[in-house]
Amino acid sequence: MARNEEKDRELRKERCEQIMSAAVELFAKNGMNSTKISDIAKQAGMSHGLVYNYFKSKDEIYVSLLNKNINSFKHELARITQMQATADVKLKCLVEQVYVYNWDDALFHQLFMEQFMTSDSTSVELKAAVKLQMNDNLQMVASIMADGQASGHIVDGSPSVLAYYFLVCLQSILLAEAKDLSFIEQDSAMHILHLFLRHQH
Repeated sequence: MARNEEKDRELRKERCEQIMSAAVELFAKNGMNSTKISDIAKQAGMSHGLVYNYFKSKDEIYVSLLNKNINSFKHELARITQMQATADVKLKCLVEQVYVYNWDDALFHQLFMEQFMTSDSTSVELKAAVKLQMNDNLQMVASIMADGQASGHIVDGSPSVLAYYFLVCLQSILLAEAKDLSFIEQDSAMHILHLFLRHQH
């Protein structure tokens, strides 16, 4: 009995991942508003009705993808924050994680969040809930900034404000390069670091 329940959970997880993977491509390509459940079902290679066995609506799929992306970033941030390293090294690791090693995931995350936060179909309540999760991530970066200020590695200023500008700059570079609007040579994301580091004499 237990084995059957475990197999059912594994199948459900596999199906959900299959549906979300199909939805990712369509949301990124066509936007949420132009994507239908039937489109997602076709992309996933399953029936329209079967999708509803796993998700009640297109919005639920969208929110599941958002949570997955935000939690993934939060997990990486927590790992980097807990590293036994100076703040400048931690920030460099964050840039590498987002920009170098997981380019596709990071890029999708930014495009996805941009769609979500600017969409008229996204409820005020849902936007507020997502902002709270994003604020948790911001505060982890702020803690790195504060530690860096204490050790003399990071410039003066409000740690939260510095964290906000750091993340905004990083996101902007990802979006600019995705849309072929970057006018700076390679490693532009790494150049961000120098704006926040205290230059040693």
